[in-house]
Amino acid sequence: MRRGTDRLNRALLSLLGLVLAGLGTFGLLRGAGVTGGEGADLVVSPWLRREARERQVLLLTLLAALALLLIWLGLRWLLAQLPKDRPVGLVTLGPTEHATRVEVSAKAIAQALAGDVRALGGVTDAAARVTDDRPLTIHLDVELEEGTDLNAVNQAIADRPRQRLLEALEVPDVDLRVRLKLARPVARRVA
Repeated sequence: MRRGTDRLNRALLSLLGLVLAGLGTFGLLRGAGVTGGEGADLVVSPWLRREARERQVLLLTLLAALALLLIWLGLRWLLAQLPKDRPVGLVTLGPTEHATRVEVSAKAIAQALAGDVRALGGVTDAAARVTDDRPLTIHLDVELEEGTDLNAVNQAIADRPRQRLLEALEVPDVDLRVRLKLARPVARRVA
């Protein structure tokens, strides 16, 4: 559902942006007199024209405040679209007896952990990503077969794959955030 919502969000915002850009361009051209008329011709009534001339400072101040409000809302929306956890490229580990600094690819760590988890019983798929290296934080999404005991799988992940990861990286602890979800049943068509 998220992809469909994102697609609709992008389409509607693109359409809104194009409409507003077109209106803004038309307003600029009209105000500059390029379209053949004067900018004052856009005001409908003589009363409104007179009020606009008399309160020009107030009108410009209100328009500037509205523009700043729209800019602020736009920036907040853009910041909300950014991912909350950014993946890490390299994980720096402590010194070993052979090297003072060891760097391991975060993708390799994630693939190794996901491969170990996929080998567990009841697991249909697993995906992992490293989101921080201080402390080492890994998000693990596990898809389970229908009827699988969630507690048993969670314990199995803590027993085998997590321990193997700690031993391989020679780190005391890892913040492993596991999200278990049941596999969607395959839709069957009746002919």
